[in-house]
Amino acid sequence: MKGSVNISDYFYGAKTQFIIPLYQRKYAWQKKHCVRLFEDLIKIHKEELQSHFFGSIVATKASEVEDDLLIIDGQQRITTLSLLILAAFNAVANGDMQPGNEDIEEVRKNYLYAIRKRIDRQIKLRPIEGDIEAYDALFTNNSDDFIKNTGITANYELFYQLIQISNLTFEELIKAIEKLEVIDIRLEAKDNPQLIFESLNSCGKDLEEADKVRNYLLMSLSSKKQEDYYHAYWSKIEKLTDGEPTMFIRDYLTLKKGTISNIEDLYFDFKSYDMKFHIDRQVLLEDMLKFAKYYRQILKGETSHARLNRKLKQIATIESLVHLPYLLSFFDYASTNNLNETERYEVLDTIENYWARRIICNYPANALQKMFATLHNDILKIYKRHKERDAELLLPYSQILKFILLRKQGTVSFPNDNDVKSAFPTRQIYRIPSNYKFFLFERMENENSPEANDTIVKKMKDGIFTIEHIMPQTLTPQWKEELGENWQQIYDTYLHTFANLTLTGFNTSYSNHSFQEKKDGYTDRKGNKINGFKNSAFCLSNYLKQCSKWTIDEIKERQQILLENFLQLWPMIKTEYVPLEKEYELVSFDDDEYELSWRQIIGYRYRNERHAVSNWVEMLVQVCKLIYNESPSTMTYVAGKNYWIHASEAKGRSKVAEHCYVHTSCSTNTKRNILNYLFKECEIPASILEFELVPLADKVMDSNEE
Repeated sequence: MKGSVNISDYFYGAKTQFIIPLYQRKYAWQKKHCVRLFEDLIKIHKEELQSHFFGSIVATKASEVEDDLLIIDGQQRITTLSLLILAAFNAVANGDMQPGNEDIEEVRKNYLYAIRKRIDRQIKLRPIEGDIEAYDALFTNNSDDFIKNTGITANYELFYQLIQISNLTFEELIKAIEKLEVIDIRLEAKDNPQLIFESLNSCGKDLEEADKVRNYLLMSLSSKKQEDYYHAYWSKIEKLTDGEPTMFIRDYLTLKKGTISNIEDLYFDFKSYDMKFHIDRQVLLEDMLKFAKYYRQILKGETSHARLNRKLKQIATIESLVHLPYLLSFFDYASTNNLNETERYEVLDTIENYWARRIICNYPANALQKMFATLHNDILKIYKRHKERDAELLLPYSQILKFILLRKQGTVSFPNDNDVKSAFPTRQIYRIPSNYKFFLFERMENENSPEANDTIVKKMKDGIFTIEHIMPQTLTPQWKEELGENWQQIYDTYLHTFANLTLTGFNTSYSNHSFQEKKDGYTDRKGNKINGFKNSAFCLSNYLKQCSKWTIDEIKERQQILLENFLQLWPMIKTEYVPLEKEYELVSFDDDEYELSWRQIIGYRYRNERHAVSNWVEMLVQVCKLIYNESPSTMTYVAGKNYWIHASEAKGRSKVAEHCYVHTSCSTNTKRNILNYLFKECEIPASILEFELVPLADKVMDSNEE
């Protein structure tokens, strides 16, 4: 193993060809990965970075007498770089790129050819069959010869487009490429390349995204700092996350960026975040460790306050991670601003209330991911607005949280009492996910009693405590008779609802025994005494002890009792906050449940900078131009997809830049969809855009709605 080497040193060798073995997969880099590489190179150039880690390459000599290398692992990176350099070489030849002072012929010899090979094909890279034809066709620099519908050709053409808009010279691009460093792993002749490949790609466990992030954070440091930082920060982060820090890093990145990363893109997104803000490595690791401690406190209930710990453990029972970015942000805010225990508890209790009501109303949990990612910033915006208007805001954080939640609409709305009362009678509790059941039954059983049994969830998971149907899942003739002539309707409506369910710890199944037997107990076929509901210590069974039968009347009466308990346990939230008098209505773009149709826009704020506009078309074009200025490479890539953003002019499109036009002949909601699409493609948090709308009382129809 040679260790870290410059990419130019790796490519050097007039007799060396890079041979991709037949057992390798075809070239598979996606366009988004090529855009990311190109943007990295632009940053290297603009910020004059000295080096940039580009991964590892595993290779072995193809034979004892040749200098050729079999690329066992890393063919995707080598092929991609070759495509980029070839695109640049052809762009210079076509007059689409300035050469600068670089010796272009020398670059061609070193990177694209093995000129001293005594064979007909002297091209340095030899891809596998199916790729080699497409790759070799690019050397003709004639698009008519290119083999279409291949990843090789598509990424070459993308690089060519990016080169045209980048204004980089050939010299500047090559100098940026030569800042790339790789780990050069050379196998010995005795090693079996096929077995090595299988070990790297099949037999062993793939690197977790957190492993890649760790390597990225530590590998660029000196050996001494690597060891120091690993023990001081990373090993502690791993311990705090029980050895699985990937999800923590995702949540950490969400709260920092305001956007949610896909797990498979986590490493690249983390690297982009770090390169964008240039945070000192030690400062970044210190910050990550601080939030890892919050992460542990939230998931395990390990604060210094017993009351908060119990509430955190109750919320953790839900086993959803969508609220973690918000709670991480809140814990940091609470620590920085010395919020007292009562205020912290009120915030946690509000979040639990939100969950409980949404579960009982069967509202989708996946809709909350984006909402929680920006919730803390939404609260801070209100404080900021008051400061800008010189209007002191003395209300506590929890009151602003409640105000924000009460304003939510659609799939992220906070269910009111009428919503709960409507859903509660027929909600099929027995069929909801187990973690939701554990949460609801524990809370409904214990409520907020100081004598609560905090082992309920664990014992439910272990099968020691079980959920029992009072009216059984299989009705006997006796049960049908007791239920009455409407037994089928009662059965279909109420079987799996809260009213017909209770907890038992007698480690038995009452099966389809009669209600009287379930209540008073009975002797089974083996002569064992089976205790009934009247012997139960569970509060949820108290009502059953006074019943002599189980019919629709008892079901509805117990249903009402449980509903009242639910509303007492999770009462409808209220807020004392009164919004400032509106000069305009400020709406965050990430509040995608907010209806914008027929609303008149008078301005927008992008990254806290205000811009006045007179209609939605003007706003859309301006924001697209701002995005283009930030991410020209990505916008060019998006235009190539020809979906809302196009590379050519046409009716109904407005110009953003050369070879970039946006579809503007559409409704306001479609304009919103276009921006959502762009923000996602360009990895821009939607929260950076806000609209200033004419207040509803003064609204007029926007003549540019269409």
